[in-house]
Amino acid sequence: MSVTEKLSYKSWSAISLILHNGLKKYKPKNSKLVQLNQEVHNDNKTGSIAVFRNKSSMSRDMGFVVTSEEALIENIETLTHWTPNTFNWLGYDNSRKHIKGHSERNLSQINAFVVDIDFKDALDRDRNLNLVNSSIVLDDHILPTLVLKTDKGYQIYYILDRPAFLSKHKNGSMPVLSAARKISENIKSTIMEKIPATDVGCNSFGIFRIPREDNIIFFEPELTYSFAGFLMWSKSVTQKSKEKRKSNLKVINSPHSQYRKQTDQAWFRIMLTKHNIKPGQGLGRHNTILTLALACYSSGKNQNDAFNLLDEFNSYLEDPLDVRDMQRCVRDAYSGNYKGASKLYIDELIDTWATPDEKRIVVQESNVQWYKWAKPRTERVYSHGSEWLNDVIELINKVSSGADKVIMSTRAIRDALDISPSTLNRVMKQAISSNKLIVKKGKGNQASQIATLEMVLRALYRKREAESIAWVNYLEAFLKLQNRQYIEEQSVFSDVEGIDDEVDRFGTNISTG
Repeated sequence: MSVTEKLSYKSWSAISLILHNGLKKYKPKNSKLVQLNQEVHNDNKTGSIAVFRNKSSMSRDMGFVVTSEEALIENIETLTHWTPNTFNWLGYDNSRKHIKGHSERNLSQINAFVVDIDFKDALDRDRNLNLVNSSIVLDDHILPTLVLKTDKGYQIYYILDRPAFLSKHKNGSMPVLSAARKISENIKSTIMEKIPATDVGCNSFGIFRIPREDNIIFFEPELTYSFAGFLMWSKSVTQKSKEKRKSNLKVINSPHSQYRKQTDQAWFRIMLTKHNIKPGQGLGRHNTILTLALACYSSGKNQNDAFNLLDEFNSYLEDPLDVRDMQRCVRDAYSGNYKGASKLYIDELIDTWATPDEKRIVVQESNVQWYKWAKPRTERVYSHGSEWLNDVIELINKVSSGADKVIMSTRAIRDALDISPSTLNRVMKQAISSNKLIVKKGKGNQASQIATLEMVLRALYRKREAESIAWVNYLEAFLKLQNRQYIEEQSVFSDVEGIDDEVDRFGTNISTG
């Protein structure tokens, strides 16, 4: 198969969109695309990515380094994993078997934020597809650009419209990296509230599945977003989280009051950020890594993933533990002799290494005061607006039977739910203003076309094969309008220190071409 034929594939379109020209166009040597004796022009691109031919090689860092699009195209059909974000350089160890250099502080540009959702098996993955579809839309206006199916789950790509370039200040700080970490953390935590299987402990800028023809289940290149828009969104999520922590009021039958994996708990996330852990100060490096490894074990993370996560954590320590000792910690944690991380050790680690603010977060999470009991809906005379809204959404999804929209009158909805006209009118206004429902009113006395967010995603999934091009165009125009309104409603965003290019617009960038 020729290079040009490979370029026509949808997978290459996704890869090219992600890379943002971060690699050289041609191989510096032995290029098959440059004529003999012709000078190679690569526009001084020096970025590198790591690629792998299978998951086993990926877990052992036994891949190879790619610095040009030409080399990537030549190997595209045999690759399974890659680093979608570009590094300044990558190399090999002395044996030339293992890749080195893929650490966050060596990133040259951030191209995308990726979320890994990992269920217990493929059956559980397929059973939860609808839940995933409805949960990966952030705050009702940020849709993913790309969704890949993995062996047991999905990987969700939110691709930037242009890369965020990283630079190091004289004091060693990297503001863009710090901001990107927070954005990634908020994306994962937002999705995890609805999908507990979200892997919040994975390296946000590490190795993920590479887009292939056989794993792409959704790709819409027009759904790209600015870094500044994501940062503004992330700030609002952080602010809401702070306000939520201030109020300790919880409803006893909340669907979120379920057991949380140890890797999803605050103490685990906090300890992963500690780089000053040294021996001789309470619980040191060995006990810290062993406790983190036990948390990974109790949370169902496989041993290779746990090792990769803790190897990266160890590499950032000012005085890292010997690699063999670190391997022994992970091996002991997965020996089956322990159930998980001990609360005694967790408390001691937090007491020794956490800041006062971080300690308060851990205490607030572990000492929830349950003092408001919600009366079941069947025992109440009136239903809450949110309950009616859920009823309407469930009805629309049920009536759709897999279609991209339903044609339904308000009278039919009232009859089906036994809801008063005034209540339904109020609920519909709330649903439309919050983008929970998309409604295209019919002409005259004709019924409206209605779709839920789940149905919108389904329509976009089928965009290339959609039966009604007019409906898809309407959805895209609606999303563009909603995005514009969202941007106009936001306050002016203060510039981010350390970003070289001034960003003039915020929010998402959804164009209809």
